Amino acid sequence: LTGQTALTYMHVLITGSTRGIGRAIAEGVARRLSDGGMLFLGCRELIAGEALAEELRPMSRARMVPLRLDVTCASTLAAAVAFVERTSGRLDALINNAGILLERRGCRLADIVEPTLLVNFDGLVDITRAFLRIMGGPDSQIINLSSGAGLRAARALSAIDRAALDGASDVASLRSTLAKLCVRAAAHPHGAGETPIYALSKAGVNSYTRLLARRVRVRVNACSPGFCRTEIAGTAADYSTREPKTPALGATVAVRLLFGEIGGGAATGTFFKESSKPGTPVAEAQSSVEPWED
Repeated sequence: LTGQTALTYMHVLITGSTRGIGRAIAEGVARRLSDGGMLFLGCRELIAGEALAEELRPMSRARMVPLRLDVTCASTLAAAVAFVERTSGRLDALINNAGILLERRGCRLADIVEPTLLVNFDGLVDITRAFLRIMGGPDSQIINLSSGAGLRAARALSAIDRAALDGASDVASLRSTLAKLCVRAAAHPHGAGETPIYALSKAGVNSYTRLLARRVRVRVNACSPGFCRTEIAGTAADYSTREPKTPALGATVAVRLLFGEIGGGAATGTFFKESSKPGTPVAEAQSSVEPWED
C-alpha cells in the first residue's frame, strides 16, 4: 500500500494521550485509522489509558491499545518498547506529546528547571531513542509537540547562545547548553503569565528536532497547537487577556502532519503551527510552516 491509503493502516504511539492536546490528537487519529491500524495510547496510569481506549473504540476501525509509559521512568520505557514490538512488530509514527508547564504564580524558577527538562527534553529524547529501533519504514515519522514560545525564546537569545543551541553536534552538548540557559533565565524575575523555563525547554525540543532530522532517515518535525485551554497551565490559568483555542482545534496540526496533509508527506526538520483563530471550526483548521529564524 502507498499514499493516503497506507497512512490509515499506520501503527501510531502518542505519549501523554489521556489529557489535553494529547487526548485531542488521539481522538483525531483514531477517527482516521482503518482496519489494520493500531493506536498505542501512552499513559502514566494504565486505568486512564484503558478508559480512553473504551471511549475511542466506537469511533475507530483501528485497534486501540493502552500503553503504560512514564517518560521519566526507564523501566516503563523498556517495557513499553518490548510490548509494542511484541504486539505490533513495528512503529510507523511516534507523536511526542507528553510535557509539563510548571511556572505558577510565586514559584521559584530555579526549582523547576530540572523537573521541566526531565520531562520536556530528556523524556522526549529517551522515548525517541528507544522507539527508533523499531521504526524506519518508508513513511515512518516522529512528530514533536512544541510551542511558538520555544521559537520566540530561541530568537531572543544572543548570537553566541543561539549558535550554541542550534549548532550542538550531539544531544549531550545540546542538553548542557539548554541547562545553562535555563539556570541563567531562572536568576531573573519573571512577570505574571511568563513561562521562561517552559519556553527554553521547547527551544531545546526544536533544536533536537533539527539535529535528529539530519541524522535519521525517519522524518522528524515539530509542531505547535497554539494557545489552547488545557490542564497544562493549571487551574489558576488566566485566559482574560488572550482567547484560547479548543484542544480539538490545536490538535489538528499534528493530525494533518501525521496523515501527510501538510508538509507534502516528505518534510523533515520543519516547524508547523496551527494558525487558525480561536473559534474556527475544526473542519476549517489552517496550518502553516513557521521558519526557525526571524
